Amino acid sequence: MKTQTRILALAIAFSLPLAACVTPQSKAASVAEQARIAQAADEAARAEIAAVLENYSNEIMAKNLPGMEAYVLADDMDFTIFEGKGANLGWADYRDNHLEPEFANDDLVFNAYRYFDVSSQVSGGLATATFSIEVDYVYKGEAVSQTRRGTAVLNKVGDDWKIAHLHTS
Repeated sequence: MKTQTRILALAIAFSLPLAACVTPQSKAASVAEQARIAQAADEAARAEIAAVLENYSNEIMAKNLPGMEAYVLADDMDFTIFEGKGANLGWADYRDNHLEPEFANDDLVFNAYRYFDVSSQVSGGLATATFSIEVDYVYKGEAVSQTRRGTAVLNKVGDDWKIAHLHTS
């Protein structure tokens, strides 16, 4: 019993000076440092998300289906898109029934198709983003130039952000 009491007394004696070293300022600095780290991670994620959306729109402009697929959840029904009144459920549906016929149409010539002004919110492995879309194309000889809007939902898969859902109008 005396040995346990001595060990306890020694533990208390050595821990009190250490506890005194942890000042409110060092606790505040630790919290502030954690907040800076979290903010930097959030900013990095937002930059990655903006890059994914910009790169995806570049692939649309290039009519590059494999390039577009690299930025979406391409398995089964993991990807959805709502464009105007249309809806495609699953990447294969969108690719095969919307994009392939549209891109194969020689009457459609893109001059510009660009996502920009991306603003995103990140929560763990899920992100939402809003953005503007510059659209400039010629279809059957008629020039169309518009600015549209879009919303995206992205999932973190490994180290990459992938588009799970798009809504453009």
